[in-house]
Amino acid sequence: MKTRLLMLLFFIIGISTAQAQLNFVDGYVVTNRNDTLYGKIKYSTPALRSSKVVFLENGTDKRRPYKPFQIKSYYVESTTYDSKIYDIDPALPFGYGVFMERRNEGVLKVYYYWNTNKERGFTQTFLENDGDYLMEVDFIGFRKQMVLYFEDYPKLQSKLKKGTYKKRDLDKIVAEYNEWKRGDW
Repeated sequence: MKTRLLMLLFFIIGISTAQAQLNFVDGYVVTNRNDTLYGKIKYSTPALRSSKVVFLENGTDKRRPYKPFQIKSYYVESTTYDSKIYDIDPALPFGYGVFMERRNEGVLKVYYYWNTNKERGFTQTFLENDGDYLMEVDFIGFRKQMVLYFEDYPKLQSKLKKGTYKKRDLDKIVAEYNEWKRGDW
């Protein structure tokens, strides 16, 4: 009887250890000194991914938790998360450090941020032009906001005014703008 109980205990411990390791996937962090450290990252819920990352560097067994601005970014599951300041209220003189999911490359970047409000969570979309401030995309007044935002590119501004692009085309709008900035147009 004791042998069976002992075997059951070892089995449960083995499964829990394996389960804990399943949450860690290959990835890397970029330090504030631009060093890239490779290892495993604990892949967790969207809310936790936006507030901290747990990193296990290759060749070590030490788990290191990082909060925004302790590192520049981290990469996991084909996605990059950058440290950003989430400015809840522009009237306040401060914001909060968060990790935002970067959706593209280029001068103009699209970021998603998973926000929680008590029991519910929602995604907010932001634009950042060449490291400038983050602007939340207003999907209610989308056309008007985008016409103003892209005032430096009249051709795109004209397409927005005509209704060629809609809210669902945000990725196309950003891609066209980035191509124009690269000089491909």
